[in-house]
Amino acid sequence: MTDSVTGEPLGTSPGGVPLLLHVQDRTVVGVGAGPVAAGKLLPLLAQGAMLRVIAPVADDPIKSAAADQLLQWERRGYQGPQDLADAVLVVAATNRHDVNAEVAADAATLGVPCVRVDGHGSADFMGAVRRGPLTFAVSTSGASPALSARLREELDDAYGPEWGELAVLLGELRQDPDVQAALEQLPPGERHLKWRFILDTNILTLLRTGQALAAREVAKNCLFSSSD
Repeated sequence: MTDSVTGEPLGTSPGGVPLLLHVQDRTVVGVGAGPVAAGKLLPLLAQGAMLRVIAPVADDPIKSAAADQLLQWERRGYQGPQDLADAVLVVAATNRHDVNAEVAADAATLGVPCVRVDGHGSADFMGAVRRGPLTFAVSTSGASPALSARLREELDDAYGPEWGELAVLLGELRQDPDVQAALEQLPPGERHLKWRFILDTNILTLLRTGQALAAREVAKNCLFSSSD
């Protein structure tokens, strides 16, 4: 039996399952506050995470974020699973292997995903390029961070802001009552084709050149056009 996406025999891929974890207004606990921890944790603030950092000392980026009340810094060492209460994600990012192992083990007992900066966690951060609600993510499962970084740079160059604007526009149209009414009587396959037709137009060029209203009209014309 093979994987329907990769075509590989089931059970042969060690890379894990790619998922998006929504952390907005949810607790993320980071143990450790050095430069590596800051690099992993601070980007989560942009995703709306309620970040709690546990560490006796912290580097300046964590200190500054705590002073600005962007995160909660508990100035002490890790004390056990109670420190992970309510977390939807844990990041073990100290410079001590034994502490990271303890944090990861406690997270596993609680059923909470844990990223370990020294490996062997139950989750990993992927290299990501974000364009509004659109996210491109790359991972080599630790095999080659340099390759992952290179691919991320290429994605960053290849997909400009207009792709995020397109994602927003299509999301808005999907929620438009008039669009829903026009499409609801169509077979699923035909509805799918209408959305695909939008992507074959010049809509990205219009968005890239600041013509948002014209882009919306192009999309709506595709959705409302007769299939006869």
